[in-house]
Amino acid sequence: MKINAPGVCPALLGGRHGAIGVYTHMRNLLTAAAAALLCLALTGCETTGVSAETTGSISTDKLTLSTGVSGYATRPYAKIIASYAKQYGVPVALAHAVVRIESNYRPSARGAHGEIGLMQIKPATARMMGYSGSAKGLYNPDTNIKYGMKYLAAAHKLGGGATCQTILKYNAGHGAKRMNPISARYCTKVKGQMG
Repeated sequence: MKINAPGVCPALLGGRHGAIGVYTHMRNLLTAAAAALLCLALTGCETTGVSAETTGSISTDKLTLSTGVSGYATRPYAKIIASYAKQYGVPVALAHAVVRIESNYRPSARGAHGEIGLMQIKPATARMMGYSGSAKGLYNPDTNIKYGMKYLAAAHKLGGGATCQTILKYNAGHGAKRMNPISARYCTKVKGQMG
């Protein structure tokens, strides 16, 4: 619709970038922002502390989030994940990021190379971590998280607590030393999940 108003700047009358259009766009943005803040407040999304392993500055690669369970309490298997993460010294945020990326919290997930369950652990890897049951037993969430978390904890220790080194060693094996494109993409996803 074209409006003819002599002496009035056409931009003020609307259109995608006109004043009316900008007003509508800003109103929509403010509404979305308010909804997001309300959602965060209602779900109790908070961190209880952040500590850096470096002195005087915060290194995002060696960040330890001490979020406890609060930010993850509504996620599937949150109590099991938090329990084993704490027991084995893995940051809860890292543990949830790995489970999310590996299986999207689906205990029945099966990988193309024989990976099983929530943490997509291979039977041979689980055995290396002390598991003595059958491959089928790794579909049990508690069992899968226990042995997957043991493996992740060892990767975390071998990687010196650095997120990408931890992911390299979890994804490519504890002996991996050089970052590869697959592990680099995985690390980017993990950091995105961790926030």
